[in-house]
Amino acid sequence: MFEKLIDSFEKLCIQIIIEILLVPVTIFKLFQDSRRCYYLPIHEMEKEETERFHDYLSPIKLSVYTSVIVSVLLMDYGGEQNFLSKIKGLSMLEKALFIFLTNNFTAVVFSVVLLWYKKEKVNTAAFRTLLFSFIYTTVYTSTPIFILIFSAMFLGQTVNVQSYLDHLDKLASSGNYRSRDYTFFIVFIIFFVIAIIGLIKLFKALHHILKENFRYHPYVVWFFTLLFFLIQLYYTMEFV
Repeated sequence: MFEKLIDSFEKLCIQIIIEILLVPVTIFKLFQDSRRCYYLPIHEMEKEETERFHDYLSPIKLSVYTSVIVSVLLMDYGGEQNFLSKIKGLSMLEKALFIFLTNNFTAVVFSVVLLWYKKEKVNTAAFRTLLFSFIYTTVYTSTPIFILIFSAMFLGQTVNVQSYLDHLDKLASSGNYRSRDYTFFIVFIIFFVIAIIGLIKLFKALHHILKENFRYHPYVVWFFTLLFFLIQLYYTMEFV
């Protein structure tokens, strides 16, 4: 009995390690081609249930792991307050749940809207495909935040990004920069560039999903792409 328990725990640990390693792989693949947000769920949903998402993380697992990782980073280390004002004072589990729900709220709404337009029911494969596609698009808004949090935490010993930027402003007047400050500045520029690329990729991904499911005049598709894009961007900004 004890050996079986150990074996099961070993398999669970290996599975978790593999899936954590698949987080950056999945994000990289989605950044390579924004159309994968739609094609990857379709391709995987055509397989048998036991064969799905072996090479990449499923959207739900990706969202769960990223939510947990961010919540761990946003713990109150040494009395430092995090920069996400709306989740201060919450436990790690509460933060993870809040981030997970926030990331996926727009995906659920967009999926329901398209299902209503297509006159299909929620308990169909079409809903899961759309939901998975829209959840994948959250990668383009969450990845830059990942980079900023990691860089602020490891270079500034704090997750209070605003505090670190204020520190750099003070250094600018004195000119007493350290190598760590230059490194953070470079990382911040990388964060900004990836954020711009992410916004472009997000727009392309949303347009592709709508184009494949919203059979209207191209101008109408572009209008709703812009509308969905602004809603998702606004909801993300309101989260911070």
